[in-house]
Amino acid sequence: MYCKRLIDKYLLEWASRDSHKPQIKDISEKQYEYALDRIEELLPLVSDETPSDDKNAIELAIVSDVVEAYEKIHYPI
Repeated sequence: MYCKRLIDKYLLEWASRDSHKPQIKDISEKQYEYALDRIEELLPLVSDETPSDDKNAIELAIVSDVVEAYEKIHYPI
């Protein structure tokens, strides 16, 4: 449930953002794994034809940002 609340928090930040991504910090491994699982669930629901304001497309963008932020810290290239 905590992981879901984290994603919900970023959904709210994303919806109210100006022109840049919200700050994503302190992501736990469990939250990262939840985000990966959620991406797998969302990918079949979003295509190139999906409107950018579709709730699934927005959530996919947010959980992708969570994964990207975690991987930048824990798996730097």
